[in-house]
Amino acid sequence: MRVYYDRDADLNLVKGKKVAIVGYGSQGHAHALNLRDSGVKEVAVALRKGSQGVKKAENEKLKVFEVADAAKWADVMMMLTPDELQADIYRDHIHPHMKQGAALMFAHGLNVHFNLIEPRADLDVLMIAPKGPCRACSRCIATPPATRTILASPMRRRSAAAAPASSRPPSRRSARPTCSASRPCCAAAWSS
Repeated sequence: MRVYYDRDADLNLVKGKKVAIVGYGSQGHAHALNLRDSGVKEVAVALRKGSQGVKKAENEKLKVFEVADAAKWADVMMMLTPDELQADIYRDHIHPHMKQGAALMFAHGLNVHFNLIEPRADLDVLMIAPKGPCRACSRCIATPPATRTILASPMRRRSAAAAPASSRPPSRRSARPTCSASRPCCAAAWSS
């Protein structure tokens, strides 16, 4: 595994991409809003018809698609649904519809590691870590959006042409703010 640091990251690489967040629970909420607040212009939420998250995402002025439609639209898809649902969502809604060469990202590696999801060979597959389950993450960000970067570590396949669109937080914990639960804010990395 190759590790990327703040100096390796270029947020401009993701700003021009269409990013779909699959799910709008605590993680999806934090990822979608942090991406938008970091300057990514095309952020959408992918949900099943009738999901309670539709109204919540629309209230935040985010685009909302059904998952298959989001897969056709997106350059990057971030899977933020419960682990036990991901294999079916990928098989039925994402696999047949994702653009060739798009990126598929996960907050947890269980489904890929245990081959419950076997991503198409043409996709870049990455894991965003650590995951960001805290709804307060969006509220505890007090620094300007320009100082935030996305966290990621490559999981399996990664094309040589794909430049790192993410980074790892600095090793000094004191450089990162914490939320009300005194946990590191996990949806964004911080420059020192």
